[in-house]
Amino acid sequence: MTTSDIKPAAAAPLDRGSRRRLRTRTRLIDAARRIIAERGGIDAVPIAEITDTADVAIGSFYNHFPSREALFEAVVSETLEAHGRRIDALASEIADVAELCAAALRLTMRMVEVDPVWGGFMVQMSTYLPELGLILGRRLVQTLQRGIQSGRFTVADEATTLAVVSGVVFGAMHVRRSEASSGAFSDLLPDSLPADADSLVAEQLLQLLGLPREEAAEIARRPLPESTEQLLPATGTNDGQETFTGRRTIP
Repeated sequence: MTTSDIKPAAAAPLDRGSRRRLRTRTRLIDAARRIIAERGGIDAVPIAEITDTADVAIGSFYNHFPSREALFEAVVSETLEAHGRRIDALASEIADVAELCAAALRLTMRMVEVDPVWGGFMVQMSTYLPELGLILGRRLVQTLQRGIQSGRFTVADEATTLAVVSGVVFGAMHVRRSEASSGAFSDLLPDSLPADADSLVAEQLLQLLGLPREEAAEIARRPLPESTEQLLPATGTNDGQETFTGRRTIP
C-alpha cells in the first residue's frame, strides 16, 4: 500500500457539548456582525448588549472570547474567509479569468441583497478598516495577476487597478445596501441602481482591464454557475432561529 492509498480519517462528529458551544459562539459572532452592520463597530457596545442580541448568558461570552476586541477580530476574519471560500468555489467552475473576475464581483454585489446584514457589515468595515478595501482579499489580487500575466488583462498599474476595482464595487454595494435597508447613504450617490447593476459594474471593470466593450458586455451577462445558490449563507442557525434578514434568491 502506498501513501496515495491512505485516505485521511473522517472527522469525528461533535459531541453534544461541543455542538452547544459552537452554536453559542456562532450566535455571538452573528450578533456582533449585526451590531457592526448597524453602528459601524462594537467598541462602545456593552458586552451585555451583545449577549442579549445573541440571546445567550453574559457569562457565556468569556467562554469564547476574552474581550470585545477578540470578538471583533473573529467576526472580521470569519466573515472575510467565508466569502473567500465562495470565490474559491466559483474559481473551481470557471476557467476563464475574465469570467471569474466578473462572476466574483457580481456575487459580491448581490450578496448585499441576499443578506443585508452581511452587506452592512462589509460596507461599514470598508471605511473602518482600510485593509478591507480588498473585499475579495488575496483572491482578487491573484485573479487580476493571473489575468495580467496571461495577457487576458492589460492594465497600466496593478496596485491602482486593484484600488479602483475595490472602490467601485464598494460604492455600488453601499447604494445597494441603502436600497435593501430603506436607508440613505449620501446625497452624492443615486437613490437606486438598475436591477442589472452587478452586470453593468462587471462590464465596466472588464473594460478597465482591457477587454473590448462587446466582449466585456457578453461576459458580464453570462449566467452564474447553477451552484451559486449553494454559495450563499443559509437562513437560520442550527436551532432554527433566523440569523440573516431579507434573504432572497439570486437569479
